[in-house]
Amino acid sequence: MKSALDAALDDGCPVICSSVENDGYPTMSFYGSAHVHDQETIGIWVRNPEAGFLKRIELHNKVTLLYRNSKKKQIWLFQGRAHMAESSEDQSRIYLESHPGEQERDPERLGKAVCVQVDRVSSYGKLLMER
Repeated sequence: MKSALDAALDDGCPVICSSVENDGYPTMSFYGSAHVHDQETIGIWVRNPEAGFLKRIELHNKVTLLYRNSKKKQIWLFQGRAHMAESSEDQSRIYLESHPGEQERDPERLGKAVCVQVDRVSSYGKLLMER
């Protein structure tokens, strides 16, 4: 999964993240910066520090990330809880772990790092992992 997520943008398969608006409706966004931060966490670099995603996770932290590579027949749903990275070390590390193309779009590091603590992973309706 790590190598697939790391290559997602190069493979033309950016991760889609769903979060919940104040009115209860889900919103989806592409995140080419999504990557495995550690064994339990997906890191996302959000280039726009005013992004709606950052505001949504403050109120409703449960998110779902979808990775799909149809050529490799890989589909994974990652469900978890998102929060802004608290330490400057995590902020920096998530930026540096993000795809170089994403870094180039925010060379001044004005964005924010988000950590998604993964609670559940499934594929084709089958549960692969649950905490």
